[in-house]
Amino acid sequence: MERKHRKAIIEWDKDKDPNKFPLNEWLRDVVVIFGEVVGKIIHGDAWTVLVRVTEVIDESRTYADVAFIVDKAPHLLEPGYSFKLWAGRESANVTIL
Repeated sequence: MERKHRKAIIEWDKDKDPNKFPLNEWLRDVVVIFGEVVGKIIHGDAWTVLVRVTEVIDESRTYADVAFIVDKAPHLLEPGYSFKLWAGRESANVTIL
């Protein structure tokens, strides 16, 4: 089943090298958090997302497809909307195109 996805620009944290991500493969175990993370405990809402890097723009940014695993968060895929990705810790900022 093809998930509803949107094009996005991702700005990765300074210790992430976008060139090391595989192109056109869905990355798993990435979470969008709305709320606060204290220690490693999430206080607030969180959704698992799939991220597929489609093109490296420069040393910190990529174009990507972003898809939510559940349909409960469709408002997050509106153009211009931004959110943070979490993969064990904060990893990137995403802006939906």
